[in-house]
Amino acid sequence: MSPEALAAIVGVFMPLVISAIKRGTWPTVVNLGIAGGVSLLVGAASVWVQGDFDASEPGAILTSTAACFSAATVVYRAWFETTSLNAKLTQLP
Repeated sequence: MSPEALAAIVGVFMPLVISAIKRGTWPTVVNLGIAGGVSLLVGAASVWVQGDFDASEPGAILTSTAACFSAATVVYRAWFETTSLNAKLTQLP
């Protein structure tokens, strides 16, 4: 399995994690930064797990990060954004 495919699969479940971290009262740019940061971590981890990690060649990390962020965004916008679970997670202390 390619690092991009692995990152995209993990990205499907990321809205749960991101909503638990972010808060409903925070500015959108902060929430976007959280989503981007988590996507970068997942992208780098998926490349590392597949044995392709090379910090001097960031192409694989960037494509895996983009796949993860894209999958998470699609799932969030298409389904998760309007659920009661999202509302509960963003209100956690």
